[in-house]
Amino acid sequence: MNMGKPRIFLVEDEQVSKKITMRMLRETGLEADVREGKTLAAGLSGLAESGVDILLLDLNLPDSGGLDTLKAVCGKFPALAVVVMTGTEDGSMGLDALKLGAQDYLVKGQFGHRELARTIRYAIERKQLLNEKEELISRLQDALKRVKKLTGLLPTCADCKKIKTAEGKWVQMESYISGHSEAQFSHGFCDACYKKRLKEIK
Repeated sequence: MNMGKPRIFLVEDEQVSKKITMRMLRETGLEADVREGKTLAAGLSGLAESGVDILLLDLNLPDSGGLDTLKAVCGKFPALAVVVMTGTEDGSMGLDALKLGAQDYLVKGQFGHRELARTIRYAIERKQLLNEKEELISRLQDALKRVKKLTGLLPTCADCKKIKTAEGKWVQMESYISGHSEAQFSHGFCDACYKKRLKEIK
């Protein structure tokens, strides 16, 4: 995402509020690529069709109202940065919106273009960091699962040293470990085997 030109989706059905928000977006100097929608359905459809960096979302729309609007968006697009725009000064609703996944909330009529620009930048950056954190956590969990598999008892043939998989198939130890971890093998001889091979050659 190019912070010089963020891709913004504005979902707002009130014409006056939409005009004010669009004017402020122009005044921010962000040179944003802005798309619009008047309903939740239009917003969800637009988000599914094209890449968007941030959603400016009015909670009260013709086809959805209150926090259910936010739940619908976050449920389908959990990785998207969302800023809620509300006409009420109820602080508890704003806090609830943050708990549900919004990155910030703005009260209509109480912010200008500078605050809007700052909110957009911070919301996008914060969501990117959260997404990266979740990705790292997911990778760590996968790695721990692989380690757990390797630390358990492995049925091994006493003669050929093959390992029996959960499916009942006997495979080479190297093949098993490579398939359950990121370990790679380099082949060589230990001192004892080297001496043994040397004697055999002589």
